Amino acid sequence: MTELPDYLRRLPYLFYALALILGGWRFLNEWVMIESAYGALNAGFGDDSFDLAHSAGRSAAIYWGVSDLVYLSASAAMLQVLIAIFDKMKGPGQ
Repeated sequence: MTELPDYLRRLPYLFYALALILGGWRFLNEWVMIESAYGALNAGFGDDSFDLAHSAGRSAAIYWGVSDLVYLSASAAMLQVLIAIFDKMKGPGQ
């Protein structure tokens, strides 16, 4: 077997960085969208169902941000495991 290129060995760390960036971006994007939609209207409505919809939107923003973060972090961890398995199976050089 041949040696893995350096960029493949660094790829999991890129995935970890992307997980933080994209998870945070998704959360912030969803949060701002919900706040701009419901926040400006909150002064005119005192209805409980309106408040529940606002809270559900905030909850969805947290869910999608964490979901993206976990998905990309799990992908990075899987790549690290596969690289470790490759290193273990490689054996002595020929």
